[in-house]
Amino acid sequence: MGMETPFRITIYTREGCERCDKAKEKVERVARDYPIELEMVDIADNPALEETYGQLIPVVHINGEKVFVSKVTELWLRRELALRSTKHA
Repeated sequence: MGMETPFRITIYTREGCERCDKAKEKVERVARDYPIELEMVDIADNPALEETYGQLIPVVHINGEKVFVSKVTELWLRRELALRSTKHA
């Protein structure tokens, strides 16, 4: 792999969210194979995000686009990044 632009992955979360922690672990595993910049955003700090995503977390965005809501699997994430990699190649 060359110097690829990393995928910006944002996980909207809140403290104590087990599904969010699992989503983060999956992203970190996939990051071994893809260039990824991971950002965790705690929605509890932002009333607008809390209202938008409150019951849906984790919500995962890739490069600013909402891709996964409530559930993410490593397989889905790998497929999504593979598709996006071929688009940019």
